[in-house]
Amino acid sequence: MKHFYMKQKVFSFRDRYKIFDEEQNVVFHCEGKLFSLSRKMKMIEDATDQAIYHFRKRIISFLPVYYLYDSTEKQVAVIKRRFSFRPKVEIESDFGNYMIDGDYFGHNFTLFEDEKEVASVTKKWVSWGDSYEIAIQNESKSQFLVALIILIDRIFHESKGNNSR
Repeated sequence: MKHFYMKQKVFSFRDRYKIFDEEQNVVFHCEGKLFSLSRKMKMIEDATDQAIYHFRKRIISFLPVYYLYDSTEKQVAVIKRRFSFRPKVEIESDFGNYMIDGDYFGHNFTLFEDEKEVASVTKKWVSWGDSYEIAIQNESKSQFLVALIILIDRIFHESKGNNSR
């Protein structure tokens, strides 16, 4: 099992995340474009400063739909918020189909692939800004799962009407 810690920058005009390993080294960072209708963001590996994934939001959509692209510009996943009494997100990808379960608005949830837990996210309540602990079961999918978790966070902050973070 691999553990990561995700922190979101406070008081920023655009979305910014830093993802740390267990030794508190930055392994990934993610930044959104300042003026982007599609809320475009890039997830960058810190060691090489190369973009691993980037995501874009569908501009016209009743509920949020995001597309995840790899470094070759190939679409690898579609992440959709579905209308229901309990928040629901569908994730269809080249790496499998995923669902989440838990307290999304409290930011404590588990990510499942074919009913098998692959990652869990727990919000740390005593911190400056939004901080999360991420536990990933399958290390070979770490980069992809961290990208999904960032998108899930983005979707639920949008649904709370908190677009200006």
